[in-house]
Amino acid sequence: MERVERYNKRKNKLNQSENLILSSKIKGGKVVDYNLLDNTLKKLEETYNTDFNISSTEVKQFLKKFQKDFHEERFNKLVVDCKNEVIQSIVTPFGLGKIVAAYDKAGGNVTTLHNFEKGKDFIATDEDKAKYDEWQNSVNSNVDRKVHDIKKDEWKKQEYKNMKDGDIVIDGYTGKELGIKENNRINKNNSIHGEHITSVSEIEKDSKNHLYAKGDNQAQRLEDRAKISGDKENLTLIDGGMNSSKSDNDLMDWANSPISKEHAKETGNPNMTNAEYYELNPELLKKKYDKSKSFIKNEQRKKQFKKQSKEATITSVKEGFKMGTQQALGLIISEFFTALFDEIIDIYKKGFSNDFEDKQFFIILRERLARIGKRVQAKWKDAAIVFKDGFISGFISNLVTLMINMFVTTGKRVVRIIREGIFSLFRAVKMLMFPPENMTYEEAMHESSKLLAGGIIISLGVLLEEYVDKLIKTTPILEPYTDTITTIFIGTLTGLTVTMTAYYLDKKRDDKQLFKNLLEATNEDIKQINSSLQACKLVVL
Repeated sequence: MERVERYNKRKNKLNQSENLILSSKIKGGKVVDYNLLDNTLKKLEETYNTDFNISSTEVKQFLKKFQKDFHEERFNKLVVDCKNEVIQSIVTPFGLGKIVAAYDKAGGNVTTLHNFEKGKDFIATDEDKAKYDEWQNSVNSNVDRKVHDIKKDEWKKQEYKNMKDGDIVIDGYTGKELGIKENNRINKNNSIHGEHITSVSEIEKDSKNHLYAKGDNQAQRLEDRAKISGDKENLTLIDGGMNSSKSDNDLMDWANSPISKEHAKETGNPNMTNAEYYELNPELLKKKYDKSKSFIKNEQRKKQFKKQSKEATITSVKEGFKMGTQQALGLIISEFFTALFDEIIDIYKKGFSNDFEDKQFFIILRERLARIGKRVQAKWKDAAIVFKDGFISGFISNLVTLMINMFVTTGKRVVRIIREGIFSLFRAVKMLMFPPENMTYEEAMHESSKLLAGGIIISLGVLLEEYVDKLIKTTPILEPYTDTITTIFIGTLTGLTVTMTAYYLDKKRDDKQLFKNLLEATNEDIKQINSSLQACKLVVL
């Protein structure tokens, strides 16, 4: 109801207006009065001394000029962007980035179990390489049991000491009685051995127990492994003959294996298993076995977490600092060269001074250098921001590299690609989550897509860099300058590609904006005409 009332009010106001020619006056009810229209246009032309008739040629000329002005502005921006992006690419990802990449390691900065088992070429630290040698020595030669057996014997003595007179020694695998403590000594029915449920050989040949072992040297790390094998969770008392038969075999494998030839002759049944021969208690056996394996697995996990979390934190901070420094220093150096080139272009266009002997020469030189210095100095806030962004992305990229290397080994170049890629991804996400003031979500999405595209192109440039490097080295004359030529060539190519990609994305968006601007300009002209009509009381006879 309110909408109808508002409509009627506007209609009444228009009817009372002397400045407007209403359609009802022109139509005369149902038919358009073309004579009245022609008279009105003539009156307007006489009043404003303007021809209101617009030909199709004039419309085309207007649109052509509008489009030319629009694209010329965009082209000028493209040239400037090309220059800046080429300088930035040469300086940062392919200049400073190449220096930072010299310290990258195949497999990343933290040794994962996957890489440890692959060999020393993929191990991050000298200490871990020493652990690898110790592991290989255990796998390929006899295991050093001495420290392990000392721990086991100490546990056995303590077990006897803790027993009271009358306490019975029970076999850990059969549940049978092995002896009894009387008068502070053990009266044995059979020989009693301390038994490593998970054998020393299994513990020493397990790569995890070497990589995650604590200790600064070989002896300390061996002592650490002996603590695992000599823990009460991995020890039990059993019949001596059974212990000799089991030896270094896995407990469950041994229990289900056929008895020895000697025992086969004794029983006349070569198909009898050790479990049957020694009358092992299946429930007791499994309980001991599961308890030992669970203990060792938990110890490995705790040591892995302690070792790798510490290493990951330290190396991530270092990577963050390196990436932050690369980005901040790259921004400052890029701005310096950009300002320098701008001054050189200005000198070319306007001239430096009348003569190099002119007294004004050094004054002008000082002024130009001061302008360059001010431009560089003005970038310190931006440098702080990109350092922060670089630090965060460098920290994250190191963690991502660590996680990837748990399953697949990354080469040095892949480590660099991950670092550059994470930086672009971080900036894109940051743009979406925290867009600049007055930027719409659609604009933020557009800028994020450009950042992601730039990251992909830089990553491809890093891959291409290796092939270009090898190609240049095939030319003896150019070989001494390989790094410099590669950096300039790939940096220039990447910078131009990034700029042209951004230009293409902008063009797709701006083509739509072109028509929007045209409509806005047309609407503005209509508003001005209406204002002029309001200012002039036109009487149509």
